[in-house]
Amino acid sequence: MHPSDTVQPILLRVEKEEPAAHRDAIAAAAVAGVLAYANRTSDEAWEDWVAGRFTKTVRRAGPKPFAKLCAAAPSGIVRIGKAEAAAFEPQRYEDMPRALRALQVSGTQLPDTEPAPSAGVPLILLNRDLDMSTGKAAAQATHALLAWYLELDAGQQQVWAAHPGAAVRDIPKDSFRELCRRPGSGPLIVDAGLTEIDPGSPTAFVAAQGS
Repeated sequence: MHPSDTVQPILLRVEKEEPAAHRDAIAAAAVAGVLAYANRTSDEAWEDWVAGRFTKTVRRAGPKPFAKLCAAAPSGIVRIGKAEAAAFEPQRYEDMPRALRALQVSGTQLPDTEPAPSAGVPLILLNRDLDMSTGKAAAQATHALLAWYLELDAGQQQVWAAHPGAAVRDIPKDSFRELCRRPGSGPLIVDAGLTEIDPGSPTAFVAAQGS
């Protein structure tokens, strides 16, 4: 199977009355995406996808469909602040459950209110100048966190997976460029330009400790 044939579905629980904070939702999606990989029981669905572009589709659902669809998600349900997310193994669009495939992708934008407190977790930095939606930023943050996770040794991966977490901060382009070059920073994610932003745009990375 060609790497581009599969995509990892990530689902955000979206409440109309009391929506989660934008950055909490991004962090929850990123953690869920990586946990689905960390909790895998076979490499069959993941091997080509990891070797490719880590293509993801971030969708949103109300509380009832979210609970039903995510009951058996390999990530479990990740909660950060008011945000909840779950992620699945990579699959072809035509193989996704119809209920998941029918959920909306574009237009997911949550309020940029103060995120939940966080400490001692990987910090994902986003390029603020790109003005990404919650859904687009979540996909980029997930890519960045997985790229960081894949560079850890097996023991470090186990430590993170036992106490998973992440936080998100968006910073201006100039600061983003400076910090991404610091030793210890995770791989810089450059977008393919399929949605929202221009191809070649640097979007996200995990900051070096102490940044």
